[in-house]
Amino acid sequence: MSIKEPIKLKDLVEEGAVFDVNLDDLKEHDSDTEDAEYQQNISKFANLQLLGEDLQDEDTYFEGQPFEIISAKMDNLLQDGSIKKRIIREGYGEKPPDLAIVRVHYNAYVEYNPEPFDSTYARNRPHQFSINNGEVIIGLDIAVQSMKLNEKSQYIIQPEFAYGRLGCLNRVPANAEVLFEVELVEVVNVGAATAFQHLPEEAQKKFTNVYDYCLALCAKGKDLFSKNIKAAIREYNTAVGKLEMAQLEVYEDQLKQQELLLRLYTNLLVCYTKIEEPKRGCINFNKIKELVQGTNIKISAKCYFNNAKCLRMLGDLDLAKRRLEVAYKLEPKNPDILNEMIVLENEKNNEKKREIEMSKALVKN
Repeated sequence: MSIKEPIKLKDLVEEGAVFDVNLDDLKEHDSDTEDAEYQQNISKFANLQLLGEDLQDEDTYFEGQPFEIISAKMDNLLQDGSIKKRIIREGYGEKPPDLAIVRVHYNAYVEYNPEPFDSTYARNRPHQFSINNGEVIIGLDIAVQSMKLNEKSQYIIQPEFAYGRLGCLNRVPANAEVLFEVELVEVVNVGAATAFQHLPEEAQKKFTNVYDYCLALCAKGKDLFSKNIKAAIREYNTAVGKLEMAQLEVYEDQLKQQELLLRLYTNLLVCYTKIEEPKRGCINFNKIKELVQGTNIKISAKCYFNNAKCLRMLGDLDLAKRRLEVAYKLEPKNPDILNEMIVLENEKNNEKKREIEMSKALVKN
């Protein structure tokens, strides 16, 4: 995987510079249904999150409140105040390194408008981009560089770091400052996989290094999934092996290990189901069951669904039905689950017919 030369701030920010709009953030939706859902969801965030649901009543946003009042409670992220920041919820760990892949949720507002002009929450999926690589407006890039994992913060960004003198379509006026409320969901250090191989043996046992390495392998596997699923499986299994043997020092390490193992086992279950290796799929489902035992972690409908398919392939139709019933309770409107219930019922009917035919043959003989 080739790594682009980082785009530096000094190369982008010059007097009179015009910033292009990142259309990935504001792209057209895939269907009329998704667009209608987005419009319906976005109204939920009017007034509700502009100053953060974690704040006290006196900080609640009122329609028409100018950014000047909000920014008075913020600190300068850049020395000249072009980007201001206020932390709503503290995060943990280190800030994202250069070129790290991050996933963020955000609501974005223009002044005096309580409804976001853009919202990943309304789309029900976070936005992913590479730090310091020119993939989003530079104000958002700088904002996320200042964050820690799980942090939630607000930023007021001046137009030269946002959408400039052109604005953005019909959503952001020309020369408008914008307010972003951002939540850092995930950080993947893409250089960790290469760096890990060159670490001394003792350093490779340190959980922080193992975790970063396995996160990078997980991201690589996700990228390979649609291109070469067996290659993705190799990346996932390598990560599982390292993570299962990692030396845990504090309770937080255990939580992070469990979370990532759950994701890896789930990915392997899906992969093995897709390539019709049901025994390996069931092994990973059993690992998931063992992992969550005695915890508050819930097994997803996706796991029960894929395990049901594996069990059907193995001919254990009764257990497959029980697994599928759990998946259905969790997601009763999921069309894949409903379709699998039909397939399983047909398989059970065919099995009954075969049993009846075998019984008739035995009696005749």
